[in-house]
Amino acid sequence: MKMEKMKTILYIDHSESWKVLIQEELSEEGYRVVTASSTEEALSELDRIHPDLIILELRQKRFIKENFENLKKKYPDIPWIGYSTFYQCPNEYKKWIDHYLQKLPQTNGIKNLIKEL
Repeated sequence: MKMEKMKTILYIDHSESWKVLIQEELSEEGYRVVTASSTEEALSELDRIHPDLIILELRQKRFIKENFENLKKKYPDIPWIGYSTFYQCPNEYKKWIDHYLQKLPQTNGIKNLIKEL
């Protein structure tokens, strides 16, 4: 599935400033961006938004393994991007995400990756 066909992106991050930045940047690219502060909040949002892509900050304040698993089970065919300050994707997250990108202040990397999907 190419990102040109995707319209709704769910971005999960506990950082308000990053949520605002990503929402603004990706909205300018023509995507509808819905944000959540945690995987718990994302689970409650999924029934109403039906995302085409999920971008997940891997450094969650409260890492709850079951929430990640439940999110993935609910929408197994949606691509997931891990987006975090880790230099590389930690092994414990690799089973949940399809792509990983290091979080940088410039958003060109995430925009380009989304366009490639």
